[in-house]
Amino acid sequence: MSAKVTLLLVAAGSFSIGMALDHFLFSSSVATEREGTTEALTLARKSSSDRNRSGESTRENPDGNPEERRNPEGENNVLRNLIENLEQGRPANFAAAARTILAMPHGPRRREALHRLASRWGRSDPTAALRWSEGLTGRDRFSTMEDILRHWSEEDPASAADYVAQLPGSEHSLHLLRDLSHRWAETDRSAALEWSMALDDPALRMRALRGVASSWAEHDPAEAAAFTTDSLESPDERHHVLEAVARRWAERDLQEALEWARDLEPGDQQRATRAVLRTVAEHNPSEAATLYHEIANDLPAAGPINREYRHMAQEVASVWSSSSPAEAAQWALTLPERGATRRGAVGDVTEQWMRIDSMAAGEWVKSLPPGNTRDGASERVVHMTVHSDPGAAFAWAESVSENDRRFGLMHHTLTQWSEADRPAAQQALSTADLPPEVRHRFGEELGLTPAPPPSPSNGGQPDTE
Repeated sequence: MSAKVTLLLVAAGSFSIGMALDHFLFSSSVATEREGTTEALTLARKSSSDRNRSGESTRENPDGNPEERRNPEGENNVLRNLIENLEQGRPANFAAAARTILAMPHGPRRREALHRLASRWGRSDPTAALRWSEGLTGRDRFSTMEDILRHWSEEDPASAADYVAQLPGSEHSLHLLRDLSHRWAETDRSAALEWSMALDDPALRMRALRGVASSWAEHDPAEAAAFTTDSLESPDERHHVLEAVARRWAERDLQEALEWARDLEPGDQQRATRAVLRTVAEHNPSEAATLYHEIANDLPAAGPINREYRHMAQEVASVWSSSSPAEAAQWALTLPERGATRRGAVGDVTEQWMRIDSMAAGEWVKSLPPGNTRDGASERVVHMTVHSDPGAAFAWAESVSENDRRFGLMHHTLTQWSEADRPAAQQALSTADLPPEVRHRFGEELGLTPAPPPSPSNGGQPDTE
């Protein structure tokens, strides 16, 4: 079977499943659990039988993607038979549909079916749908919960937000809260803002306010910015919300956003400018680099550099290196050494580059002249490789020129290494280029000191007297 025909079958199957599932989900939503369970088991067996009959198609394309090799007619028959049963008077059941879909093999069609189910169930009975979603794992749990909450929030945003605020704290639940507050503010900013300001938990309050402010800034960034600086007393909360406003303002009008940020109080000014630079870097990193140099040129020629200016450079370097690490590396090396600006930017480039192409990143770091900048890059390599290749990480730690930092990285690597392969770590310590007193201290602290050799007087046998 040609690839073109296979892709046409996949597309036709996906469309058929979507149409069939919509038909099914718009049917009556009441059924007994016994009927639902029997129906799901029967359909799962039919699906399995259909999959077995697709073996001939699989053998025609043994090297293709398993999801593409499958005959979509099997899943189509499952839902088609389900619809026929409904047309004969058997009511629909969301839970039964969920079990049928979860029995499908992982892939795009299963994800699309889950998306449609969660969306329809979220409109019909969001609390029941969320109870089901909470029992899922991994990507299924997160994606279905997002779909359910999105549709629930269209009807009752306050209840949806209250539900999310009660979830166990995690980055995912905080993301959901920010997303909900943003959508809520689109339709009723005052209510969303009042609800967000009333939250007691600082993390929840900050994420909710970020969502409201982000929506607000899409329509009136100046007003959103004024609210943030005038009404939020906590510096950490204010800075995070200012970042959301700055990013939206930069997308709307870059020059206005920069002028606004420039007039803010110290601290607020740097955080807002940093957010503007990141937004520009995501679209045009070279333009962001030029903007950074213009900003840095206004700094005093001598004296310390505020850490926020160092973070601005790192922001540009990090975003740029995710798409073009070689260009970002070249730019990072032009930054001033003052305030560890160059070291920080080079370190961020190294870390991003290691994720993309570790061999190329390692070769670039080796090409750097010895000194503070190369030490900073080598330190990032150590932390990126210590768990996957502790031997290589130890060699990188040994290459650091500054003694205290080198000893600290070697100690850290030996600690991790000894948990996975104590003899190898012990051997590395015994041959490492270390002062005797440092080697002895490491051995005692990490339990890597070699056992004393047996006494030659009794042939290595323990003394029984």
